[in-house]
Amino acid sequence: MVSPTHDNAAVAAPPAQDANERFRWVEVFRGLAILEVVFHHASGRFLGMLDRDGLAWLILAVLNRTLHYAVPAFLMMTALVLTTALLRQFRIRRYTTNRALRALLPYLLWSGVYLAYRYFAFGASPDWSRWADYLFWGKAYFHLYFLAVAMQLYVLLPLLLPVARLRPPFWAVLLAIVALTLAVYWGNRLVYRVPYTGSCVLWYTPVVLLGMWLATQTARLDAVLRRGWLLALGCAGAGLWLYLPLALDALRGQAVNTFQYQVGNWLFTTGVSFLLLAVAYWLSGREWRIVSGVSVLGRYSLQIYLLHPLILAELARWSLTSALQARFGLPLFYLLGLVVPFGLAWLVARAPRVSLAIFGRA
Repeated sequence: MVSPTHDNAAVAAPPAQDANERFRWVEVFRGLAILEVVFHHASGRFLGMLDRDGLAWLILAVLNRTLHYAVPAFLMMTALVLTTALLRQFRIRRYTTNRALRALLPYLLWSGVYLAYRYFAFGASPDWSRWADYLFWGKAYFHLYFLAVAMQLYVLLPLLLPVARLRPPFWAVLLAIVALTLAVYWGNRLVYRVPYTGSCVLWYTPVVLLGMWLATQTARLDAVLRRGWLLALGCAGAGLWLYLPLALDALRGQAVNTFQYQVGNWLFTTGVSFLLLAVAYWLSGREWRIVSGVSVLGRYSLQIYLLHPLILAELARWSLTSALQARFGLPLFYLLGLVVPFGLAWLVARAPRVSLAIFGRA
């Protein structure tokens, strides 16, 4: 599923600039990503209502599986932003304190909130024998795994910082991505099987290493994006060709080739993450109202990410998914899944200390 994480480090700024300056393209990127997240989860609420042999199901399923790249994209941006800041200055105590306040404490708080919600709304008592799943793998609620992965990334980035300081060329990074990603896949298959691969930061090796490499290229980011978008488009297209048919088969409950599925998914999500960055960078230079709106959503993307499953679950609990057809219900769910969390986040932000305590963002 950072994140929805918001780090205000100056991503493409000269060293003399304030490291806390906000860059519009970072927030536009996060705004575009959070729009995808909410649609993906809202559309998933209606897939089960449709006939799997019908055209409507196929269209919605294709959209749902294609618009399923936000977590890798957020992780790429987190790696880019934090590595840029760490290359400028790294103080272990300050870094650790900031990560604890901005990620660990909100993660623990919202894990508790969603465990309590599952109990009071659905009568699902926490299974304390699964405490490790709740704590380390983000399984208190389905979307919290992203924060678990983000915190693993916070630990990993300082360890990789010496490599980033070498500023390796892209071809070397590409070779490392291929080699390490295949090692992670086959190591998981043959040596030690991770309980939840999607909750393990190593499963996102391509976007993490790409984000770190982009952090070493911020002085010429515009040129990198212009030169790289065609390669990224090819990766995304090839990945979608490999991944999408298997993803649809998996939705139908059929067995799939996991190696082809995962390779396709890695190619697709990595390519789309780069393309999303290129689009956000281009849009950030346009003084359009819609871009300003997306940027504002990006500023509150973590809050929206944390809150929107609660809103969607409540709407479904009121039987609105069954009462409304997908053509009417999906736009309503999508709109409310965005607007209500954004409104709540905006109100809480009026009290910065409360917002910091709840969301890790003032």
